[in-house]
Amino acid sequence: MTGTDGARLSSFPAPTWPTKAPGSGRKSEAKIIQSVTRNGESLKPAKQSSKTPGKGTRKTGRMPRQKRQAKPPSVTGYHWRKNTAGWELRKDIYVEENGVRKRKQPYVAHLSRSAFQEMKRRHKGAALEKAIAQWIADHDR
Repeated sequence: MTGTDGARLSSFPAPTWPTKAPGSGRKSEAKIIQSVTRNGESLKPAKQSSKTPGKGTRKTGRMPRQKRQAKPPSVTGYHWRKNTAGWELRKDIYVEENGVRKRKQPYVAHLSRSAFQEMKRRHKGAALEKAIAQWIADHDR
């Protein structure tokens, strides 16, 4: 068995520098450098093939997709955060501690998906924004 364990040797010409070979008056000849590869492809630096994934070569499984749903209309001072079964309403509060302004986002209420769908069905356009503002006023203590 050889020292390469069956690996294929490919040769590349080494760069030449204008130096003199020891003991002669000539410039050195190009040296051959051998690189070891473990596959059967020949290595050509200018024409290396890149492997692009084709159809059916997904490495990870697909995650189940959810439909994107529109957020409820935004109200100044509050923001909506997606929850598994609807939307969480959070309040933006800024607190000054030791000269540093920090943002706190305490939980206010939860608006279920079905309740929001019902609200959208009953109120259209600007009326929906008013209904959401009224809902927030009712639930914020």
